[in-house]
Parts: sequence; C-alpha cells; structure tokens
Amino acid sequence: MERGAGNLIAEGKAEINAPKGVFFNPEMEFCRDLSVLVIRAALAGKAIRAVDATAGSGIRAIRYAKECEGAVGELFLVDLNPSAVKAAESNLARNNVKGNVVESSFARFANSAYAKGGFGLIEIDPFGTPVPFLYDACRISRDGTLLSVTATDTAVLCGAHPKACLKNYQAKPLNPFMCHEVGARILLGKIARTASEFNYGLKPLLTLSHRHYFKIFVLFEEGAEKAVASIKELGYLAHCNKCFNSVSVKGVANNLPTKCGRCGEQFEYAGPLWLGKLHDGEMLKKIIALNERRNAEIDKVVSLMLEEERMPAFYFELHRITERLKINAVSPSAVMLELKRNGFAASPTHFQTNSIKTDGTIRDVEAAVRKAGKKTYK
Repeated sequence: MERGAGNLIAEGKAEINAPKGVFFNPEMEFCRDLSVLVIRAALAGKAIRAVDATAGSGIRAIRYAKECEGAVGELFLVDLNPSAVKAAESNLARNNVKGNVVESSFARFANSAYAKGGFGLIEIDPFGTPVPFLYDACRISRDGTLLSVTATDTAVLCGAHPKACLKNYQAKPLNPFMCHEVGARILLGKIARTASEFNYGLKPLLTLSHRHYFKIFVLFEEGAEKAVASIKELGYLAHCNKCFNSVSVKGVANNLPTKCGRCGEQFEYAGPLWLGKLHDGEMLKKIIALNERRNAEIDKVVSLMLEEERMPAFYFELHRITERLKINAVSPSAVMLELKRNGFAASPTHFQTNSIKTDGTIRDVEAAVRKAGKKTYK
C-alpha cells in the first residue's frame, strides 16, 4: 500500500480515497492480497454476482473487480454509513469500476429486490464478529456460492471472553491451549450450523489465522445430504491442561470423556466446533501458482497450510511441552525429524510458531522432544 497525492491510497491495482469517518484498515492489506488470489483461483472468468456486505471505502470490492480476472460480474457494495456510500461511489468512478452502492443495512439489503436471484460471491468483513451477517448471507446464497468471512473478535473466539463466545457462537472456547485453531474451528462450526438451515453444506477452501483476525473461505454445496454431512463434521475437543493429552470426538451429542485417560485429570472441553478439513489442497496449490512468488509472506503462509492440510486437527505447542518436561527448548524441525524417523507424519502449522501437527500422540511427541533435545542436527 502506498499513499498517493492528497489522501489517495494505492493498493494492488486500486487507488482510493478514505476520508475521515470512512472505515479503511491498512493492516488488512495482506488479507486483501490473499483474498484476491483465492477468488481468482475459485472463480476466474465466471462473472458472478458479488456483494460486499460491509463495503466501507470500497477497497475490497474494487480490487476484486479489477484483479480477479473476470470473476466479478454485477457488483453491489452495501454500507449503512452515508459517508462510506459517498466515498465508495467516488472510488468506483476513480477506478473505472461499474458497481451499485446501496445505503442500507445488510439485513435490509438481503430482503430487497437487489438480492433476488442470489449471489455467487458474498464478502463479510465487519468490525468484530461476523455472526449478525451470517443468516442473511446464507439466505441470499445459492449452490456454489463462495462465502468470504472475516472475524476480528479473536479474543472472544480464542477464549479470553468465554461468555461472549457462548453468546455469539453457542460454543465453549479453550484458553490458552491451541486457541487459534480452536477459535477458527468454532467460527467454521457456526457457519456450518447456520448454512445447514438453508440446506447448504460447506467445503472449506482456506482458513487463515493472522495477527488479530481469522479469514475463512467456504463454498456452499446445496442439498440436504450435503448439509447433514457438514453437521456430522462438528464435534468437541477434550483437553488435559496438566499433561496436554487431548481427544476430539465428532457428533453434536456424544460421549465425550470427562477425565484424561493418561493422568486422570479433569478434561477441559471446547465446542461444538468444526472437526473436518480447514483447507482444500488443490486450491492452495493454485494460490501458490497464481502468486508467482510476488508476495513472499503469502508463499510462506499458504505453503504452511499445504503442509498442515494433510494433518489431523489441532497442534502441539512445543514450548509448553519443554516447560512441562523441564528441558531446554528444541527446534520444531528437529522434533518433526524424530517423529518421521519413528513412522509418524509431522508438519509445522501456520496457526502458531514453535508448534507442530502430527498423527502421533502426546507421548510420541514427548519422546521426540526428549530425543531432539539430546542430539545435534546438521
């Protein structure tokens, strides 16, 4: 992002003005860069109807229209703020992008004639929780709709405010263990439960945890069987805060263990949450190819996603394990090498540095940590 003449901001192929009182967050440039690549990979050339439910300055919608290789056809920008509507109209004209700017709440827009026929791309990028937008987004979706959802209430989803998480997402978070992945899966679970009311199942394409936000892209697949299949991907995580053993169980009603089978401590639990895949591997490969190494951070993050995509849910935090074992810190690469030598799959994770994913148990990870701590690797 660059500041141009006056108050103009250049980002990607867009140049906009974001006057005082109109929301524009420069810290989300990475998210917008990645979003452009996801939409290109999923929808290039399809000219679908698209709506930005929280348009602000219009930066996202304009970049999608200009950079996504014909993915966007008829375009709507919705905002309740009159100043934002005025700025978005001006920014569309400045960028020679055709679009309809509507001064309205998203709920009212979804009930209007504008929404008749539904949308193939729905962007939800609010301040805070996206929950108030999900019902109406599902209502104006159709088979194959790409839903793009941002959540900046990470403190809620990651367990710092458990009552707010129960209120907004009807789920119990987990803090501080594995909180970033747990939070992302709670958000996906909420989307799945809302979508199922409208006969849609989910196909997650990409799930991002970055700085202060989550960003999730899902494809809606229409049909009762698809909806039921998605609900069957929901479940709970039981976690032992003493020995770090954990068990995940699918099912909205299940026999979740109450005590740790390893040390006998009472389990903490999180859920209901999504226990299915977080990413689509083929989509991740397309994103890396489309990026063409232009954005090193995107390459790094998406490459990590591609590694973790084949791994089970949840990760092991090595700094907590070494503290518990009272040994010096070890490198994740050394621990992964030991696990692989013992026949386990292992990968880093984009959710948290100094953490790994594996199909091994906590006992297997502890054994690998101990071995890694005693060896010198070349």
